[in-house]
Amino acid sequence: MARPKIGPIAAWLSVLALLLFWHAERSAAKDASVTGYLESLGEDSVAVRLNDRRVICARLPASAALSAKALTTQYRMGDQVEVSYQPIQPEFQQSTSRIQYLEVTAIRLIERPSAEKLAGMLSGRLFHEGENLLERPVPAAAVEADAPAGEEFAHARRVNLAYASHLPNFIADETQKRYRSTGNSTQWSTLDTVESEVTFQGDRTIRRRIRRNGKPWDQPFEALPGFKWYGGFGSEIRPVFDPKCPVTIEPAGRAQYRYTTPADGCFSYFYQQYQRFNPPRAGRVRIDPATGNVVELEEDASGFPEEFELAGREEHITWDAVKIGDVSYWVPVRATCIAAYDSGAKFRIEAEFKNHRHFESSTNVTFH
Repeated sequence: MARPKIGPIAAWLSVLALLLFWHAERSAAKDASVTGYLESLGEDSVAVRLNDRRVICARLPASAALSAKALTTQYRMGDQVEVSYQPIQPEFQQSTSRIQYLEVTAIRLIERPSAEKLAGMLSGRLFHEGENLLERPVPAAAVEADAPAGEEFAHARRVNLAYASHLPNFIADETQKRYRSTGNSTQWSTLDTVESEVTFQGDRTIRRRIRRNGKPWDQPFEALPGFKWYGGFGSEIRPVFDPKCPVTIEPAGRAQYRYTTPADGCFSYFYQQYQRFNPPRAGRVRIDPATGNVVELEEDASGFPEEFELAGREEHITWDAVKIGDVSYWVPVRATCIAAYDSGAKFRIEAEFKNHRHFESSTNVTFH
């Protein structure tokens, strides 16, 4: 049977319908938006805090109207804004050291915050990566830690805060063995082995010369599939001992203490594509009675929003004295991390640090 002929008017209407459908789809993608409080603004990125404490991040486009220079003259930290965005091909951004998944298409001011709302927002640990071009309007009130009585913990606090303030810069070889399980299974299957040269600069870690299952990985560490572990140094110590951090400490035996901290405390954020979240923590810390140094630290993160997909994460880090050159340093030597998702999937990471050395030379490691 021959197909019926389509007249020029019908053909034009069909093309018009297709164009209207394409335009509607394109507009819908561009009209996706979130409403929250403006928390940070970089040269090429913006971060907005939602009511559930998630932080949504997106890159700024190559547009004069949405440039960092233009936005800093219009907005302040804490402004309630509506940010429209569209998905983009994931792209690693040097200024934030993160992969960006969204690009801003518009920003609209909803209202300036009241003094009460602004104080509440600034009471937590604000999110920013790289330089924040937004000035902090008022300082957040310092929250003194509820520290237990006793000279032992007071001594450990002095030792570890001094340690965290003068962290040595060094390089180590890191091996992360990653495992996973699905559903209700209690069996772990091997995912991969990730080897890297990790540079510790203050409380920041940079991983280079990455190899996955023995083969070079030519993308950033952040681009590895599956859950990734970033910790291992000073970022886990200060949140427990700093009296300016909202943390409660209770004795749990000789040279051991339990701690709890609320959401948006001093611990690091979790990352899931364009989302960031800083959950409540609870755990245990064991110190060396003689020196006051942290020997072991356990951390349990929970209370994630439903949209975040991560159900919880546990980690256990061990420190030891390592000789680098002629000087002994207290540094991380191994760690275990378990992350659970709402889907039932779990990841387990066994990390080990070896061959600690200064930037300029390589030395053998001696454990005391």
